[in-house]
Amino acid sequence: MNVRRGLTQLTALVVVVAVPFMGLSTAASAKGATAAAKCVKHPTSAKCHAAGGGTGGPPPQITVQVDPQPVVETGQSEVHVVVQVETLPSYAGDAVNIDASQLAASCTTVTFETLQVPGAGAQTVPPTVFVYPDRIDAVLDDDGNVTVVVDGIDCAPGTDVIEADLEVAPFLTALTTLVVAPPAVTTEGITVNPRFGGLNQELETGDTSASGDSDIYAVFYVETNPVYAEQTVEIGSSQLESRCIEGWSWEAGNTTGSGVGPGVNSPVTGVGENTAAEVSTVLDDDGNAVFIFDGVSCAAGPSQVIAEVMAGTHPTYVTQFTVLPPAPII
Repeated sequence: MNVRRGLTQLTALVVVVAVPFMGLSTAASAKGATAAAKCVKHPTSAKCHAAGGGTGGPPPQITVQVDPQPVVETGQSEVHVVVQVETLPSYAGDAVNIDASQLAASCTTVTFETLQVPGAGAQTVPPTVFVYPDRIDAVLDDDGNVTVVVDGIDCAPGTDVIEADLEVAPFLTALTTLVVAPPAVTTEGITVNPRFGGLNQELETGDTSASGDSDIYAVFYVETNPVYAEQTVEIGSSQLESRCIEGWSWEAGNTTGSGVGPGVNSPVTGVGENTAAEVSTVLDDDGNAVFIFDGVSCAAGPSQVIAEVMAGTHPTYVTQFTVLPPAPII
């Protein structure tokens, strides 16, 4: 899951008091322009929503946000991102179509992942991740929100528009542009996506049988020294896994070309704390790897996520990922 203001002109009675107000108005206009620019980059922030998106108009009725932004490819030019669509709660239960046709044209394959069960059926335990090519129809929860994961394989760098369309009246549309950067050496650590409010946290989606059950979708990028290229890296979080009482799954990227580790369509699954081996994959030539976590009926709160390189001095990286309960955004 994005997260995506002036003074009233006064008429002076005398020239003596008009000059100071003119200076103040100019400063306020500059401040308003700066705030508006920030809202263009972060349209889902609470401040931007409260101020009508920073444009002086009413708040948007639908937004779409993609994280990470930009995304640096891993493995064989793989792209793994989280897409969050947010609408007014009044559209709860309506269907929204999320389309990545431009990204599909830039990749060999593009798939969407969701925990929503077709036909509003009950989710299995461990959960089933349903996969759709190029686009997906998803159901908005009671807060007007929905989150999915997009996976692209063998993708060309560039910019690709992601579109979200409400499929019933008033047929609203929201657009965002995903920037895909080629593989590169990046700062060491674990990067968590989405970053709700600019922090390592995600707002759950799903609070009806059709929209899911406090579901979370997270993409973790593990970045280490390129000296460990083609070495194995593991990731796990017993705290996060235990939070998702109806089940969870890890998926490993970087499998195309390396042939090592669980494939995207064969996740390591479990209920409660993981008692099996940690999910693993092979670091690419830049020392990077990616993992996807899906969880059902997850309790809110913070969890530690730990990644370890299984070679050399065994570099270990730890981060905290916080789950927030479902809530309206717009």
